[in-house]
Order: sequence, then C-alpha cells, then structure tokens
Amino acid sequence: MSGKAVWNRHGGFRFHTASGRSREPPAVLGSLRPFWGASGRSHERRGVVGQTATVTVKKLTGTDAFVITDLPDAETADGVVRCARKVLQDGARTMARSRTYSWALLEQQISGASAGVNATDDRDAALRTFVDELSGEIGSGRLALDPGKGVTTEDLAAWAELDRRSPEHTGRRDDLLAAGIVAAADVAVGGVAGASVAIEGAGASGSAIAAAFGAADAEVVSTGDGPDVLRDAADVLVCGSRLGLVDHQVAAALPQRAVVPCGVAPVTAKGLAVATGRGIVVVPDFLSLIGPLLGFRPDAGSSTESLLVDAAERVRTVLTDVIGHDEGAYLGACYRAEAFLRTWQETLPFGRPLA
Repeated sequence: MSGKAVWNRHGGFRFHTASGRSREPPAVLGSLRPFWGASGRSHERRGVVGQTATVTVKKLTGTDAFVITDLPDAETADGVVRCARKVLQDGARTMARSRTYSWALLEQQISGASAGVNATDDRDAALRTFVDELSGEIGSGRLALDPGKGVTTEDLAAWAELDRRSPEHTGRRDDLLAAGIVAAADVAVGGVAGASVAIEGAGASGSAIAAAFGAADAEVVSTGDGPDVLRDAADVLVCGSRLGLVDHQVAAALPQRAVVPCGVAPVTAKGLAVATGRGIVVVPDFLSLIGPLLGFRPDAGSSTESLLVDAAERVRTVLTDVIGHDEGAYLGACYRAEAFLRTWQETLPFGRPLA
C-alpha cells in the first residue's frame, strides 16, 4: 500500500514506506492487492515493479546537517529544509518522496529533496554554515530549498539573489497552496459551497487557506494544532502539523467526510486503510500540495491570477480522474505519478510517500 509489498518467509505481506520501514497490513488492505507493474500484469508477491532506486544522503562538512535527494540523476532537486535538535532522516525521506510524486503529477523531471539541520546549541550559526555550504548548488539551480519547520525566510536570505526560481514561488506560495487545497476539497465532498471545514496544523498558511474556503462559500468551523481539531465535526478536515498525525486509531474516529493534507504525509498507511474503509476520501498530500510548485519556473506570460487558476485546475483534474479508482484515490494518484516517472527513470524509488 505504502510503496512495496514484499512476501516474507512467513507467508504474509509487509508494506514498505518511503522511510524503509515495513509494517503488517491491516485487513482492509486486502482489497489493495495485487499491485500492478509497468507491464500491466499483477505481481502479488513482488510488489511494485522496479521500485529499487535508492536516495542519496549528502552530509555537510561544516555543521551537523544533511540533504536527501530522492532521484540522484535528476538535474534539479526541490524541497524544504527543517531545523531542530534532531531532524530524523526517515521523515526527510518521506518528505522528499512526496515532492518527487508532486513533480511527477505535473510531469516535470524534478526530484524531491529534503534537508535537515541538527542544532543543539547555536542554531543561528548552524544555519549560516548550512546556507554558506550549499550556496553553490542553489546558485547553479541544481537544488532549491524552502524554509520548513524551525527555519524562517530570513534564515535563507543569503540565497535570495541566487535562487533560480520565480519570485511567484515565494511571493504567493500560501495563496497557491490554498487554491489547490480548496479545489481538492471541492472534488472530495462533491462541492465545497456550504460545507464545514476544520483546519489543523496549517501554520503561517492557515489564514490564506481559511480565506480561500470563505471565498468558496465554505464555513471554517475550527482551526488549531493537534488532536482536538481532528475530533471537530466538519465535512472537511485540512490537516498537516506532522507526519503520521492520522494513524489507524485516529482514522477510526474521524467525523469528517474528507481529509485534505496541508502538510506532507499526515496519514499513515494503516490510517489510510481505515479511513478508506469507512468511506472517507483521503486526498494524497502530493496532490493537494502542488499549488506552490506552479510558481517554480512559470511559463512566460503567466500572471499571479493565471497561476492561481492553474493550481486549482491541476488539482481538480487529477483528483476527478483518480477519485473513482478501484483501489482508491491515493493509489490512483500514485499510479499516475509512477507512469510519468517511468518515462525518465529506469527504476522507481523504493516506497510510496506515506508516514
């Protein structure tokens, strides 16, 4: 379900996430077997054909930090950088994989990336060293990183003149994100006008997301971080404060009709299975988050308004296409992304973007 099904010597399946962890599938995942390979034939015991590519982890020399590139042979890698006392590489791999799948849905040959700065003492000094050491890659266009948790735009200010991306990417990021999220919710519940929405973990993007729902005649009934918001009665749950927020136990009690991520991989493999079994539409995070990517290097003549329209239309088109998939919207979107990845990758990255 979450990337690769492996038949073990005990005669059962285990499912692999992008982090490399394996987990026994819950019963409701039985309907998701077999997986389909590039040939179109089923491979019940082998899982997804060709998912053997490995990510690269670059460790910096001047500070305790790393950069993960999901597809090492890609000319450009794009993602986020986070800073904490300890940034786990497992989560970083999942974040990079999600971004790879987002770019694949947009049919762009760009790899996902994810960086972490482990700062136990002098955070500012650690980030300055990180920025200095990667300035060459940023300036060449080989790498693009946005600030994630624990990092501000000011921390990366030295890259401003080096960044090869359009100013639209950073200037309207929240609005582009909101446009895609509202479009996803609209498809997921069959019309967002008049619907109620709970927003969890949206951070600085929360006001833009709430405003976009309001403009679509939806009612935002609650906002905040953590489990309390997840329990609020609403038609739509927008969530994303952390990876793996919605596990199977949380999913079993969700009162909403649809889950639309505003952050990477907020739903676990078992959470996805339980929610889907209850008839809850879980929008893939790598679909709902593609809005800001349209501002990466937009076509000549694109305006802010045209990018906002494009963000909504891209999400709407893909979700409309996969929401009725026999194996659910998540796997439908995975297959669509993987079909494009196979046009330029000999092997697919191991595991799908689930926590």
